[in-house]
Amino acid sequence: MMNGKGIKLVLASLMVSVGLAGCGGGNNAPAANTPTDAPKSTDTAATNSGGNAPEEKVTLKFFTALADRANGSGKVEQDIIDAYMKEHPNVKIEVEALQDEPYKSKIKVYASSNQLPDIIQAWGQPSFLSPLLDNDLLLELNKSDFEGDQFVAGSMDGFSKDDKLYGLPRGADYMVMYYNKKIFADNGIEVPKTTAELMDVVKKLRDKKINPIAMNGMDAWTLPIWYEFAAQRVNGDFNKMDEAVARKISFTDADLVTAAKDMKAFADAKAFADGWLTADYGAARNLFGQGQAAMFFMGAWESGLATDENFSEDFRNNVGAFAFPASDKGKTTDVAAWYGGGYAVSKNSKHPEAAVDFLKYFFTPENWSKLLWQAGAGTPAQQFDQFLTGSETNLQKELIDVFSTMTSSSGTPLQDIGDDEFKQKVMEAHQSLLSDKMSAEDFAKALDAASDKFAGK
Repeated sequence: MMNGKGIKLVLASLMVSVGLAGCGGGNNAPAANTPTDAPKSTDTAATNSGGNAPEEKVTLKFFTALADRANGSGKVEQDIIDAYMKEHPNVKIEVEALQDEPYKSKIKVYASSNQLPDIIQAWGQPSFLSPLLDNDLLLELNKSDFEGDQFVAGSMDGFSKDDKLYGLPRGADYMVMYYNKKIFADNGIEVPKTTAELMDVVKKLRDKKINPIAMNGMDAWTLPIWYEFAAQRVNGDFNKMDEAVARKISFTDADLVTAAKDMKAFADAKAFADGWLTADYGAARNLFGQGQAAMFFMGAWESGLATDENFSEDFRNNVGAFAFPASDKGKTTDVAAWYGGGYAVSKNSKHPEAAVDFLKYFFTPENWSKLLWQAGAGTPAQQFDQFLTGSETNLQKELIDVFSTMTSSSGTPLQDIGDDEFKQKVMEAHQSLLSDKMSAEDFAKALDAASDKFAGK
């Protein structure tokens, strides 16, 4: 479980700076989508990489789950890749990009044939990393190579095993509710502060034939995160979910069953957009971005919604975010948060030095950290207060408000602590519960069975 300590260590340095930047910012200023500099080359980055990039002609295969290469974090990633190749003409980087779940399916194919691309996107959680590490497929990285890159304390923990580093974190991830301010205003709806108020908002929207919340029910990985929130709002403690996964308690615990019933109540009220069970990530995002749903339950990495030109200017100017609503036990400052996506290098890469050199370049603070933030595309896992411009989008400011006021946090134990079979069983149970094919009690038993099987391995 990510207990939030690593995240909170950087908050003190961010809060004052972000507050000052917020006072000087405009309304979705164009500068937020146009970083002040191209990726840093020649001097700082070259020094950081030690100037040791190999001179021979090499081709690196780069596999990423940032599928959109023209917007948001995918564009920033591609810009840095392009800049590196321009500066290192002997290196060609071939990019393969897929959405999250197709990516995770294909990485299994690569791993089973021992043909991992040179650089892969990796998630700092056991469900993704453990199979790769157990099969000795990842290259150990030298921690000293990245000591000057200002990674937030604790952010590398999920990418480490036995005090050895096997990957680097790209972002600080936390779940929020995005919302369309115009839809809210036009229908006399205010941002809900409590889960009861959120249910009232859902009913008002449904009465007006408006989809309340866009959800990727086919991918299903967001569903256990909603359950994580629901359980914490019942008992005020994120740790109870971890205890159940660790088999210290059963999922039939009264609080956890109540949380399942609370989550199901939203599905019964048709809180999730029409067709949500067959919607993948891209479909849910597009539904929201096209103004056909009032809210979107997703991570802070979607800050690029405010600058994505695939969507109308009206939408971009009216997209906002708020923390998951509170209860009498859980606060809005109790947030599901973790260090998730990042990068690792294949141990069988024919060009490991070139792959590592690229990562040194990529994580030079003036590259990823600065460009990601100034593109309004996410929250880096590196300190970035020095890159605030005062022209942050309103969405960025609202996301940082959620981030900087966090008092407790949880990872995503239901899908990330176990193996892939465990994760699939958990997501299937959520789909069954929320589609009225399973009771809350049977849902609890299904989670117990999946946890028992995993614990017994």
